[in-house]
Amino acid sequence: MTADDVRAGVPLPPRAARLAALESRTFDALVVGGGITGAATARDLASRGLAVALVEREDWASGTSWRSSKLVHGGLRYLAKGDLLLVFQSLAERARLLRLAPHLVSPLEFVFAILRGRWVSPPSLAAGLTLYDLLALGRGRRHRGLSVRAAVEAEPLLAGSDLAGGAFYSDAATDDARLTLENVLDAWALGAVAVSRVSVDTFLRSGAGGRVDGAAARDLETGREFRIQARVTVEAAGPWTDALRRAEDPGATPTVRLSKGSHITVPFAVLPVRRAVAIPAERGRLVFVIPSGPVTLIGTTDADYRGPVDGVGPEPAEVDYLLARAREAFPSRAPRRADVIASFAGLRPLRFEAGKDVASTSREESVDVSPGRVVVTGGKLTTHRRMGRRAGDAVASELRGLGVRSGKSATAARRFPGAPDGAMEAFVERFAGHAASIPEESARHLARRYGTRAEGVLALASEGGLGRALVSGLPDIEAEVVFAARCEDARTASDVLIRRTHLFWQAADQGVAALPRVQELLGKELDWSEEAASRSRDEYLREVEKSRLAFAE
Repeated sequence: MTADDVRAGVPLPPRAARLAALESRTFDALVVGGGITGAATARDLASRGLAVALVEREDWASGTSWRSSKLVHGGLRYLAKGDLLLVFQSLAERARLLRLAPHLVSPLEFVFAILRGRWVSPPSLAAGLTLYDLLALGRGRRHRGLSVRAAVEAEPLLAGSDLAGGAFYSDAATDDARLTLENVLDAWALGAVAVSRVSVDTFLRSGAGGRVDGAAARDLETGREFRIQARVTVEAAGPWTDALRRAEDPGATPTVRLSKGSHITVPFAVLPVRRAVAIPAERGRLVFVIPSGPVTLIGTTDADYRGPVDGVGPEPAEVDYLLARAREAFPSRAPRRADVIASFAGLRPLRFEAGKDVASTSREESVDVSPGRVVVTGGKLTTHRRMGRRAGDAVASELRGLGVRSGKSATAARRFPGAPDGAMEAFVERFAGHAASIPEESARHLARRYGTRAEGVLALASEGGLGRALVSGLPDIEAEVVFAARCEDARTASDVLIRRTHLFWQAADQGVAALPRVQELLGKELDWSEEAASRSRDEYLREVEKSRLAFAE
């Protein structure tokens, strides 16, 4: 596939052909893990002209990478810990993503609400935001301080809270799952072979305890086992990093510390904030309240986690914590459990630092190298491109030792597949102007979600009669389901309803009413058996049930 193919929405090569390609050659690099870090690493390596394979055990972004606060930000709270370099790097990457992926990353202005008795005072906030502006090097709007009266004028729902002042400051919002997906799509466009639903159980070695030269893998859709040969293997398994290490060495010491972050959504009508609001909580934490179409997103928690890595969901106490922070800031609205639409939680794979708790553990990435093996952990969504480049540098160094040369990383200036030329809003207006076959709201929605790739969705809607809404009152349309299956590697209803669209956390019923139609469209595209259809339906309903358990009355 070429970059033009990806931009035009050309269907992906069949999964069977991609699986066959995994076995047909020796790759320069095999990347294990299809979250944001693995996807960015594969994209970086492919941009250097290397032969790259990328495998993921479930769906792209199905782990931590879709479960974030949907922000690309500098990390304002890290200033209090003295992590100036991390903030500087994050702000540089924020500016780059705003330029290279304007359809996925957009400016977002916050009201920082100072509540009395918390860790922030008006003078400390002013000093911190001034430093934040300086570290941004003028890329973004400068902060503006707010009196109590001005803060309430900016966000009337703050009235009645124990407000001591505030400020406007700027960061950016993103679609985290799509940011991950477009990294995968661009790696494809650059020649990588990428396949989801492939599990890596063990690594191949040259001799006893020798150099890693690939992996023993299993196709989770068929159960078939096979081998992937690679000169260098990159582990980007996030929260599963230590599990992979213990599969080879049960006594291996930890390399990651897991921090659990939970989020909830409530109807926008329940909490109709005019703009995003940052609320200081305890121990330097911030809780964000962010309007997102039909819902308001509230998150996140940050708690040490030592339980099972699979199947993580919020606990009722975490939901109550987020609701309590919202009630403190917006007493006139006071959202309750009964208002919650959805909840979700992810595990941040922080690098392990002995003697530190989660709050003080660095968010910087770690890249560790051993013969034939590179392990990348830590980091954050905002700095994913930088993490991928650092991992790519380590792989390139390993390959040089084997006599394999590579080009330079091209990701610093390479635009993402759906990125339009020129201003984003001008593109939205142009697209909406010629998308007469679907409602204007849906046209604008497609332009913002897919960028230039929206033309492929529009063609399906126009030619295939798939312009109907999946959920009444929301802009998502049936053509997106077919496009997800053909052009975005969606394999199940969960892939579509959770990660290709947002209906899982935006629709009032979490997309349950749309499930039969999604199943029908996917089943036809993917030629499902009755068993496959039942498995997809049951998997999605389990996700909904898990989400609702956390806020059941």
